[in-house]
Amino acid sequence: MSLQGKVAIVTGSAGGIGRGIAEKLASLGVQVVITSRAIERAEKVAAEITDKYGSATFGCFELENKDSGTELLDTVYKQFNRIDILVNNAVSHPTLPPLPLEGLDYNLLQAGITANLSNVIHLTAQAHAYLKETKGSVLNIGSAVVNRNMLGIPLYSILKGALSQMTKSLAAEWAKDYIRVNQINPGMVESEAYKNIGIPPEIYSGMVEKYAQFHPLGRVGDPKEIGALAGQFLSEEVSWMTGAIVDMDGGYSIQGVDLFKE
Repeated sequence: MSLQGKVAIVTGSAGGIGRGIAEKLASLGVQVVITSRAIERAEKVAAEITDKYGSATFGCFELENKDSGTELLDTVYKQFNRIDILVNNAVSHPTLPPLPLEGLDYNLLQAGITANLSNVIHLTAQAHAYLKETKGSVLNIGSAVVNRNMLGIPLYSILKGALSQMTKSLAAEWAKDYIRVNQINPGMVESEAYKNIGIPPEIYSGMVEKYAQFHPLGRVGDPKEIGALAGQFLSEEVSWMTGAIVDMDGGYSIQGVDLFKE
């Protein structure tokens, strides 16, 4: 899909959706940079992808640290002399507790906004100069909760809604530089992230079973499926697409209510 030899940074790619996207891009000949706040995890995943596809390296990225993204971009550019793709996938889960807004401490509220919105905008803005050189692409990973609310996570929903507006705004602003900006909104996808924030395995299993009921296709998603769509979004074969936000959620956003069922 015309991606051979390009360089992609995928944030939060040591597991879950990020890893699914990184593996797909590597399989298409992209030099993928795996990132995680835990450098040892990023190194391990990069080695596994390299063994399979021969095209991955790693770097440390902490979404909570505004300077971390700048350092990452600088390091990658010095190593490869180009950056073609930025995938904004990382989420700072510790700053997004499942609490009602009225029960949220101001400092935690500010930390959530800073990490998951301000620092994502800052990273993307810093990437502009590199992407302009290569007429590259940004792919943002949003969430289907912007279409159909999931109660109990209002801050997460608000921030993902802001990300959608960022996608539209930057697509319009950067079209003159031939930088494409698009977004995928997944439903619930199998991910280590839930386990990494301390949810016990038996609770996680119950969550998956419960959430599957809200996806008309009868199951939660697989990271590889999001990766497959990401490969299409970033391909030169669809180079006329920008500002697009596509739901891949097993029907979560359009689940109907049968008013005629007895």
